[in-house]
Amino acid sequence: MKAVIWTDNNGRKRRSMIKDTDGLEMAKFGVPADPPDIRSIDVEALFNEIERLQYEFGLYTWRAALDNQAGLKALINVFKRHLLELYRNK
Repeated sequence: MKAVIWTDNNGRKRRSMIKDTDGLEMAKFGVPADPPDIRSIDVEALFNEIERLQYEFGLYTWRAALDNQAGLKALINVFKRHLLELYRNK
């Protein structure tokens, strides 16, 4: 089996496992092997947590975000944690 990356009719990248002897035209019939779909993240929970941290760290302006790297990293880590949860649950 080999992994192939292809584009579906909606323009989205896909990854499938196909037989070593199959050509790329068989990709859409292969076994799906896509990464987790980020569209399944609960964006409301994500946004609420980020918003809460913006207030907690006083990140009200661009300058505040630049000056408070720990606060900015905390916001980024929220997304990272949600993304890693997708991988763990797949």
